[in-house]
Amino acid sequence: MHEITDDALRRELAGRLRRYRELRERLGPERAREAMLEGLPEKQAARLGPAVKEPVLARGLARALPWLEAAGLVHEVVDDSRPGEDAALEIAFTCTCTTAAAGLGIPPERAEPLLCGLELEATRRAFPELGVRALAHRTEGKRVCVFRYRRDEQPGRQDAPA
Repeated sequence: MHEITDDALRRELAGRLRRYRELRERLGPERAREAMLEGLPEKQAARLGPAVKEPVLARGLARALPWLEAAGLVHEVVDDSRPGEDAALEIAFTCTCTTAAAGLGIPPERAEPLLCGLELEATRRAFPELGVRALAHRTEGKRVCVFRYRRDEQPGRQDAPA
């Protein structure tokens, strides 16, 4: 099983989870979630904008793999397109949620898919044309996290996915 080895990233993830838990205690889960989302859609738009502009979604998302790897995350992107639908699966071998939980001393079986859920919601808000959903979470005992991104097929898509 791949684990995030970058200490700074591990501390950042634990800090984000700690902040959410503190906000949840004071504000309740919905308001805490909204507070955590402040500014995140804009960051997602900047990070994923070039990927979403690619004519083939899987190829665009795959362009982010070196950046993710540099941050200590191990992911793969698989084209999951069908007629009329441009789609990609992002398979995460490292889990930000279990890493964050471990940083706070929370056992993996008590971790929740919070951080990735925030990222997915930020992506939905940044790119309303994308359908984004989680298919599997390590926090639910799966071996990997799997996220599916989809949109209507782009007109003029000229070539097959990478």
